[in-house]
Amino acid sequence: MLNSFIPRQRLARESIEEILAASRPGDRIPSEDQLVKQLGISRPTIRSALSALEQEGLVIRKHGVGTFVSGPLPSMNASLEALYSVADIVRNNGYEPSVADIHVEHLILPVAVCEKLKVTKNTPGYRVKRTILADGQPAVFLVDYLPTSIQNISVNLSDFSDKMLPTLSRLGICISYAIADLTIKRTTEEAAEALHIAADDPVLFLQQVAYTPDHAPVIYSHGYHREGLVTYTLTRKVELSERISK
Repeated sequence: MLNSFIPRQRLARESIEEILAASRPGDRIPSEDQLVKQLGISRPTIRSALSALEQEGLVIRKHGVGTFVSGPLPSMNASLEALYSVADIVRNNGYEPSVADIHVEHLILPVAVCEKLKVTKNTPGYRVKRTILADGQPAVFLVDYLPTSIQNISVNLSDFSDKMLPTLSRLGICISYAIADLTIKRTTEEAAEALHIAADDPVLFLQQVAYTPDHAPVIYSHGYHREGLVTYTLTRKVELSERISK
């Protein structure tokens, strides 16, 4: 009989942790329905416990497939001062990067994107979505927007398979720098599904505009980073006036 004095959330977590301890990475654990019957705990409580375990990287939930035993989430560090791809960040931290669920869509760029890229309304462009994995675990869900023509160069992404900057470089389009904003926000349903986290879970949200050497904005990107996965650092220098003032 379950101990009614133990909070249900804690009891659900501890019970699932016992199942994980007796399993190996890659094993599928009982479904939510099975856990509800087995533990006598409500579905919302079971779901909340599984969500917390997934955030910590102890389980991976695949929609329509099941919940699987995992290892701890990779822990990575990166600098905001250099323009690295997410795959490079993963590799530089000793993990194996890979890309999943690449989707290239031809569309009329949204008005907000046109404003960021300083192009006219109804400009044709691409939306490129993909998930970056670290050692097989979803790390970042990325979305890029760019026009089909950049500085009179036609952009064809029919063979896009990995990184955006090298792809554009092969076309003769050079990216020199980017201006980025970093915030914490609730994930979207699409990003949650890609990252195997619960809808509305907090994520590190990075959006940026990439520029050519002559300061033309050409790519608008935003990425949903799993919480606690990547730590970004920034070197802050003291202004000369502050050093000499007393």
